[in-house]
Formats: sequence, C-alpha cells, structure tokens
Amino acid sequence: MGNKIIFAPLASKELDEAYDWYEERSLGLGDNFLDVLDKAFELISANPLVAPLTKQKYRDKVIDGFPYIVVYEFKKSEDAIYIIHIFHTSRNPKLKYRQK
Repeated sequence: MGNKIIFAPLASKELDEAYDWYEERSLGLGDNFLDVLDKAFELISANPLVAPLTKQKYRDKVIDGFPYIVVYEFKKSEDAIYIIHIFHTSRNPKLKYRQK
C-alpha cells in the first residue's frame, strides 16, 4: 500500500492552472498532463525516496514530457507525502520551496 498524498492549496491551484492552460492549447492535452502526473504520484506514493533530497526536507520529481517538477515532502512518521508545488521549470527556482 502506498503513502497517502496530501496537496497544499497552492499545489492544487498550480495543477488546475496548468491543466487549463494545456487544455486551452489543445483539447485533450490537459488530460494527458493529468495522466502523466497521476503516474508520477503513483510512483512517489509507492516509493517516496525516488527523488533525491534537494533542499532541506524537499524532493523534486521531474515530470516526463512536460516542463514541470513535483515538489514534495515525505513524512515517514505519518506515511504521508505533502505536495508543495506543481512547479513549472521556467519559473524562478528561488520560488520552488516557498509555500505562500
């Protein structure tokens, strides 16, 4: 059984915005984006150490085929993965670990 995944409100917002952006560009592309993200979430849930530690307690999982990174924190004591950001790689990397 995998670890539970919990989304920060900002991560949920980023996911929705990315989906909408892709869907506006090409019908079905947003769904493809979600499919790739779902696979990444399944992998992270099953093996939360799949991505290396990058800063303090955070890990970055690169998304296949899209310019995004899932920034997350694994809390072993809670069997939980906290998704902090669905982060577009063109953004300022200094913002990647902020939770505002």
